[in-house]
Amino acid sequence: MKKRGAESSAGDERLLLIDVSNSFTKITIARNGQIGSVRKISTSTLTANAAVKFPKADRAVISSVVPGANQILRKLLPCPVLWVDHTTSGVNIRYPKPASIGADRLANVAAAVGLGTLPAIVVDFGTAVTFDVIDSKGNYLGGIIAPGLSTAASALHERTALLPLTKVQHISSPVGKSTQQGIRIGLLLGAVGIVREVVSRVSRETFDGKKPTILATGGDAALVARLAADGGEQVIDSIDPLLTLKGLLRIATTDLSNG
Repeated sequence: MKKRGAESSAGDERLLLIDVSNSFTKITIARNGQIGSVRKISTSTLTANAAVKFPKADRAVISSVVPGANQILRKLLPCPVLWVDHTTSGVNIRYPKPASIGADRLANVAAAVGLGTLPAIVVDFGTAVTFDVIDSKGNYLGGIIAPGLSTAASALHERTALLPLTKVQHISSPVGKSTQQGIRIGLLLGAVGIVREVVSRVSRETFDGKKPTILATGGDAALVARLAADGGEQVIDSIDPLLTLKGLLRIATTDLSNG
């Protein structure tokens, strides 16, 4: 893979950061190493070739897991674009087929490596729940993929005759007093359970029993982290809703230093 040197400041360059996920697309401008306000639109709006306006920028850095959005972005953006993949992310990858790793996951790993709290596991609570494992030297080792909470809720509704479509919300009891409460409890306790099990097994089998730093991002991260901490054991160490965008910024500035 392409080697990269130390990061450098992008100066006054206006960097357009775009994170295209299956459900939502986040758009922001970064300047002088700072991320500005974030605009969030549905990705379906973008893929429908709607008149989405983007702010002026010197360069764009994009992580996309929706191929249908890429052609549209190529048409809409007049500035040079750095597409994040295994050749441009700056991440050291120990994985048999690096081209198959999602660009958003590579951006998350880049952000985690930049924070320096390694080894680490990045948990992204989106349409899917993804876990990405990074060793103490910043190498990406692989990951785990599970259904996201809203995805699981939709599947329950679509595959059963009577279960309603249920929005994921905070729960106050482990026993539901209605069908919707029961679904919410099942989804959230299931998410807490998989986080604890993944952390336990990866700690034991990959890091000789030592717990890595657990970084979380994504729409349901705060709910799951709060519930996981209710038992007194802090499983998730930090939550950062801007983690993917911070990874894009790090990739951009690192790319500039090697240009």
